[in-house]
Amino acid sequence: MPTTDEIKQRLKSAWVWQKQLEADLQMLQDLRDLAEQITPVYSLAPGGGGGGSNDKLAGTVAKMADVEMSIKNDINQLTEALAATRALIKMLDDEKLQLILFKRYLNYQRWEVIAADLGYSYRRVTQMHGEALVKIAKIS
Repeated sequence: MPTTDEIKQRLKSAWVWQKQLEADLQMLQDLRDLAEQITPVYSLAPGGGGGGSNDKLAGTVAKMADVEMSIKNDINQLTEALAATRALIKMLDDEKLQLILFKRYLNYQRWEVIAADLGYSYRRVTQMHGEALVKIAKIS
């Protein structure tokens, strides 16, 4: 039987992949901005001259391709993590507990927001979260 901490880590996996995807998307945008700032140097000399800016552009384009591959991987991992998180939550038969977990682990809402939305105290929502983790641990 998995522990509640192990269940919590499984539920958090979608959030981790979401953050990784956001970081990779930002890196790709930064590389695109950098590529737009690189200006080519033209020369009549054979081979096109020094090639310094061409090397920079080629290096930036190569990094962009690597980041795009990483983004594709992140999307696949995020999709799998979201499906696994949904499946874990759906194991519960209590709809209120499901809603709390959906709001926390799929909508990434803070405890205060969840409590206000559902009309519970912060303390009660965290208690119900703990109950949900225990139930999932017993079921799985």
